[in-house]
Amino acid sequence: MSVLNKMLRDLEQRGQVPTSGKVSGTIAYADADSARPLWLNLLLLLSAALLCFAVYAILTRPAESLLTATTSPEAVADSAPQQAAVILPENTNEQADIAATTLPMPQKVEQVTEQKPEPAAASSEDTAVIAAATPTERTETEQAVIPAGQSAVPKRPVQPALAVERAPLSTAQRQQQLTQQAIAAEQSGKLTQALAYWQQLQQLNHTEATAYLAQARLLSLMGQASQATTVLQQAQQNGVVDASVQLLLAQQAAALGQWQQVDRLLPEQFLLPANTEYYGLKATALQQLAQPAAALHWFSQLIVAQPQQARWWLGAAIAHDALGNTAQARLHYQQALQWGDSLSSASRQYIQQRLTATE
Repeated sequence: MSVLNKMLRDLEQRGQVPTSGKVSGTIAYADADSARPLWLNLLLLLSAALLCFAVYAILTRPAESLLTATTSPEAVADSAPQQAAVILPENTNEQADIAATTLPMPQKVEQVTEQKPEPAAASSEDTAVIAAATPTERTETEQAVIPAGQSAVPKRPVQPALAVERAPLSTAQRQQQLTQQAIAAEQSGKLTQALAYWQQLQQLNHTEATAYLAQARLLSLMGQASQATTVLQQAQQNGVVDASVQLLLAQQAAALGQWQQVDRLLPEQFLLPANTEYYGLKATALQQLAQPAAALHWFSQLIVAQPQQARWWLGAAIAHDALGNTAQARLHYQQALQWGDSLSSASRQYIQQRLTATE
């Protein structure tokens, strides 16, 4: 302003003329105005424009401060990453940096204020701001976008731990398991362990003959004949009715020459075709007890069941010979010799002697 006053004062001094009259003074000022240079007029207009702009800036500043004060904290926090995302070349001056980071603020504030009620999808500008933010800021922004009540990663439903409980084995299943274990132990040579399995099986079912027979057989293999006999007798006491149990007991009695005991242990309650050894020992016991007729009865049935067995022919021949049936005795001796591949040399020699005696 001082410059303008000085310029006006200089102009007034140059344009002063003698005050000869009112009309002449007016004409002089008019001539001075017309003689003013063009650049001076432009300078005056520019100065006036700058003055108006300054007044306008002063008048509009409170409105901008009020708008900034009324901006919500969420809008200011949203505008901060955008300002940080603006990267300028290193050779720019400080004034350009300040202008680039501060001038867009009112527009951004207004935009955020207008878009605040609409939490819709983010614009391309917001996406660029999120991408340029630091990992911590990006995480916070992503968490802010997720609606309330929803988690960022869907959690899998926690499944309860499954407790597998095996149902107890039934009696039949337990017996089958013990049988398999006993057979496997015996095959591997573990006779004592196999014997223990059979004893457990006997406790589960004390009327089953299989466990007793297996124990007796294992005890015989282990050289414990008396213990084997005890097990078989225990089977009888427990009410076990089985031809094999009876036969084993009878064989032990026959080894001791107890033929009466043999006959008692072999009752007539089993089918002959399925138990030829059983009735063969019974017929032999009757023959040893001097009962040739009873012995011939069983030997004859055995010949029908197994005609290729020479021992049945020999037993029948001896019974006929004891009864005085020489012709039948000779015929049966010949049949025994014909099928006598399994006979011992002593039996063959006896047959030859009886054939010679009955000629």
